Amino acid sequence: MTVSVRAEAFDPWAILAEYQTAREAAPGQFGATAVFVGTMREFSAGDNVQSMVLEHYPGMTEKHLEKIC
Repeated sequence: MTVSVRAEAFDPWAILAEYQTAREAAPGQFGATAVFVGTMREFSAGDNVQSMVLEHYPGMTEKHLEKIC
């Protein structure tokens, strides 16, 4: 299992394709692959939402995600 917290934008589908291609997967090698892609409302308290920022504590976040895995 791989956990990655990134500051820059990325394409989850491209990352998934790279992961599977790099391992030259034989048919049936990957029993399941899960990707979470979410959406949010376009407004908040009557204002238009322009972006979303996720704040976290570097190091602590990765450590906890690894523990969950």
